[in-house]
Amino acid sequence: MVEYLEVGIGGRRASARLAAVTFITGRGKSAFLEVLYKVLSNVGKKIPRIGGEWELHVQGGDVVYSIVASKNRIRQTVSIRGEEVVFEHMPSRGVHRVVKPINIAVSSADVVIPEIKTEEHVSLVAEEDIERLNSLLAEARRALSVDTQFLGPYIAPKSLVDASTTHVAKLDSHGRNLAAVLANIALYKPSTYDSIRAAFRKLGFSISVGLAKPGKLGVIVATKKRKMPLAKAPCSIKSLLTILTALHLEPDILLVDNLDYCLTPETAGVLVSTIKQKPVKLVAEIHNSDIAKWFDAVDKSIIKVEL
Repeated sequence: MVEYLEVGIGGRRASARLAAVTFITGRGKSAFLEVLYKVLSNVGKKIPRIGGEWELHVQGGDVVYSIVASKNRIRQTVSIRGEEVVFEHMPSRGVHRVVKPINIAVSSADVVIPEIKTEEHVSLVAEEDIERLNSLLAEARRALSVDTQFLGPYIAPKSLVDASTTHVAKLDSHGRNLAAVLANIALYKPSTYDSIRAAFRKLGFSISVGLAKPGKLGVIVATKKRKMPLAKAPCSIKSLLTILTALHLEPDILLVDNLDYCLTPETAGVLVSTIKQKPVKLVAEIHNSDIAKWFDAVDKSIIKVEL
């Protein structure tokens, strides 16, 4: 699990030690979340394209990882219990190398925490070093391969989705597929579905998901006076249902851009109750720092960034 992180953009840096809820305020908040999400969600995959000069440093347990990207060079440093492995990738020249603790060309240094693979002839001693280093790199990938969910900056779930999408288990960034995810939860995790519905009953709303018309799944929101499709529900209810569903999916880290969009003290209270019960770290960008007062019942931190 990631415990500490530092994001840099264009020479400016901002750091955070993650609490149960970490609020991001200031300038460049969305860019902070973008770098964090794109790197952590691509461990073991190609380095994401992020414009300009940027860097990320993260720590989780015995693993410290950093990636520094400029126009012509991407440098990754992986440290496990003090032993460092450093990769360099120069996209314009097609260069892929390990430069520390050995200096050798590799097949791909354009992957987040790569594996050392080489087609060059190496000595038996070097082969043993490579095998040991790959074991350390695999350990680093396991430590930092966290399940990361991103929502925002605006949440706009659809009332209806194709009924063939019932096996969708992850929300898209705007929550448009919420009906499909809820249907999947109702089918395979009924107790979780009941917990979500119970939270809304405390607010005076009833939530149900099912076949709304031939070939279409839908979410219905109801009060004592009326029923409405999800898209017609109050903004605070749509936003809460999406974020609450994401929390119940239990990613390691939930990143929410523009958390205060439509948030109310009542809906914040529902989120606090859920956060207390879940092993999820919420990292949320907010415009109004007073929002943080609504989360006094949980371990939280407030970070001001200037990126």
